[in-house]
Amino acid sequence: MTGSASGIGAATAASFLEKGDVVVGLDRAAQAEPPGTRAGTWAPQTLDVSDAHAVDSTFDRILADHGRIDVLVTSAAVGFPEPFGSMSTESWDRVFRINVTGTMLCIKKALPGMVSRRSGSVAVVSSVAGRTKSVTNGAHYTTSKYGLVGLTRHLAAELAGTGVRINCVAPGPTNSPILTAHTPPEAVEKIKQGTPLGRIAEPQDVANVIAFVTSPAAKQIHGAVLDVNGGLY
Repeated sequence: MTGSASGIGAATAASFLEKGDVVVGLDRAAQAEPPGTRAGTWAPQTLDVSDAHAVDSTFDRILADHGRIDVLVTSAAVGFPEPFGSMSTESWDRVFRINVTGTMLCIKKALPGMVSRRSGSVAVVSSVAGRTKSVTNGAHYTTSKYGLVGLTRHLAAELAGTGVRINCVAPGPTNSPILTAHTPPEAVEKIKQGTPLGRIAEPQDVANVIAFVTSPAAKQIHGAVLDVNGGLY
């Protein structure tokens, strides 16, 4: 899984480890062991998902070391506030390289083995921004998250009959670095008060949905967008 060093990614890695899975955590940042009970095997690797050559070599190494990929979770993302009028093409490209192209590159490497075994599951982490708009980040983030919803729905059609499922999870504002790095506490409180359930999601709230939708319990869910946003639309 990508984006495993913090936030939703770290919580998801911990959830899979608690189930006894082998979890290959991919992130460009240094990774600590996920919290909680570790019944599975933790195998972190450094990866910048926007680097196509690095993705190729890393996934080749994963397949050589572990034999197969049963589940892929793409959680790596970057976002920050930036007014559209002053937005640079460099920052636009950076957001898309990580959020969209990085997701595409990882899925493309994981799918052939899944298709050949006629078994596998992919969870693409988008955002409430991909359903409406971001309440904290710029237009590049919102547009990239819409792109992930489109990618999921398109691939769901292409993968029909292969035995491989793909779904999208769309979290609302979550108590994670992508929110807290650029959003002052008073703004987070305002978002909380504007959320029907009256709370900001914790990373584990989203991780629970990812663990479910990639599991056999969700075998009839394919091409869906699962909102985990406390009713915020």
